Amino acid sequence: MNKQKLYPLVLILGASILVFRTIRLLTVENGWVTLAGWVVVLTFIEMAIDTLCIIYSFHWLYRNSKKSKSIALQLGAAAAIFHAFRVLIYVVGRVGPWINFDRKPEYRSSYDVDLFWVYFAAILSVLGIIAVITIWIMTKRSVHKNE
Repeated sequence: MNKQKLYPLVLILGASILVFRTIRLLTVENGWVTLAGWVVVLTFIEMAIDTLCIIYSFHWLYRNSKKSKSIALQLGAAAAIFHAFRVLIYVVGRVGPWINFDRKPEYRSSYDVDLFWVYFAAILSVLGIIAVITIWIMTKRSVHKNE
């Protein structure tokens, strides 16, 4: 498999995992009911960005145009950054100082979480931001090399 196919496939896989995780959060984990309204809105915004990233990554995969590549990479970066922001809210809401502030008041006292998942989500989000920065640096270097 060549790089031209691998990169959009990686974006599709990453964004698909985020969409799956978001749908699971809202349905199976009952987030639709227990999360504060503003968190649900942020979750839907993230899901929209992820879905657009998937669509444009498929476009990049099949058309291999510069424009679709650029849009897919920008949406991938936006998805990683927005997800990291949401995970930051999740982490702060689990380890303090405002425990469960992202949940509806009636669900704050009864919610408990395994800290493993808090750290797991935080580490993966940091790795996502590192990947965005790395891809940005590589793209800038490639542009300067081709000038």
